[in-house]
Amino acid sequence: MKKISADAMNRIENFKGHQLTIGLDLGDRWSSYCVLDEEGKIILEDKLPTTPAARKQVLGRMTRSRVALETGTHSPWVSRLLQALDQEVIVAHARDVGLIGESRRKDDRIDARTLAREN
Repeated sequence: MKKISADAMNRIENFKGHQLTIGLDLGDRWSSYCVLDEEGKIILEDKLPTTPAARKQVLGRMTRSRVALETGTHSPWVSRLLQALDQEVIVAHARDVGLIGESRRKDDRIDARTLAREN
């Protein structure tokens, strides 16, 4: 399993106590995520395996944040896991997140950014 880098964790630690927003684009094998600070600036972008262990390793170590993900096959178990990790979870339908629903080009990193910014 891919481990979150020490540099990434240091950047996240600097934002303890701040309201972070995370966009999470779920895939069958890999998921992309984008972390925004309170001003909407990207502080971290990466991907992780779509497994409970990877979610706990990365998102479980973050301060309580708003996590936006789109409805899909994995959204029920991921949303329950994130809530158990004390994260605020928003599950959005892709049609309700305009840029994702209207996009003809699929790009998980951009979708994660869009989810973070639209919620």
